[in-house]
Amino acid sequence: MALPESVLFHPEAETTIHALVSGPPTSAGQPNRTTVIFLHYWGGSSETWSQVNSQISQQHRTVAIDFRGWGKSIGPPHPDAYSMPRLASDVKYVIASLKLQQYILVGLSMGAKVAQLLAGQGELPGLKGIVLVSPAPPTPLNLPPEMRDQQVHAYDDAGSANFVALNVLTASSPSGTALESLVLDMLRGNEWAKKAWPTYGMGEDITTATTSIRCPVLVVAAGKDIVEPLERVKNEVCQNIQGARLEVLEGSGHLSPIDCPSELSEHICQFIHQVYGI
Repeated sequence: MALPESVLFHPEAETTIHALVSGPPTSAGQPNRTTVIFLHYWGGSSETWSQVNSQISQQHRTVAIDFRGWGKSIGPPHPDAYSMPRLASDVKYVIASLKLQQYILVGLSMGAKVAQLLAGQGELPGLKGIVLVSPAPPTPLNLPPEMRDQQVHAYDDAGSANFVALNVLTASSPSGTALESLVLDMLRGNEWAKKAWPTYGMGEDITTATTSIRCPVLVVAAGKDIVEPLERVKNEVCQNIQGARLEVLEGSGHLSPIDCPSELSEHICQFIHQVYGI
């Protein structure tokens, strides 16, 4: 397997998108093989996928993207620059820049909402399927002011970020470097990216796009998810996507790439095999 490569993209002024490219070297017999593109949750980065990526990249090329304002990416100092269409546009820019011919999107939570929008727009001819992990629904979710303010400040300091990681996002009680990595990702997001999702991103209605999805779709929900509970995933995600197939990771919390990376990786690999009939 080739060493992971860190790549920077510049889709617009004041914006730099970082992506981690991994996988076996391209051979003469597989110049256009499938690439798996990982999209993280609100508060994460490409590192969120590290355990899953290490397994998937043994067989497939992977691209793990840091959304603008998160991880090693830079976003503009404007509060309205972090909408779902803007995040989707950055992903399209990365795909075009890398000249990817065939790819599958794997999105987690907020990243899954971006994946739904991209698939529903019908502007990606190389898109072969999408995997939605603990997906945020396409329907608008408008929180009460008090709850919204709590989310806005959830990543203000190490103490609050640590609490969210252990009591809201995971069911496996991560510790050591795994917990440190989660907390670091939450803290280093810029102020506009942190505020965008709870103040307007989760309230954006992309249902029209989602009902237009025609590629294969796998939805992976988590049995212990208190952020996107199983019933909401069934009612607001699966019912809006024609032919979506649902799998449930019973022992996982919201962050299944952390709670059960091997099981999630297996589902992703099986989905790829089914899409390509192998």
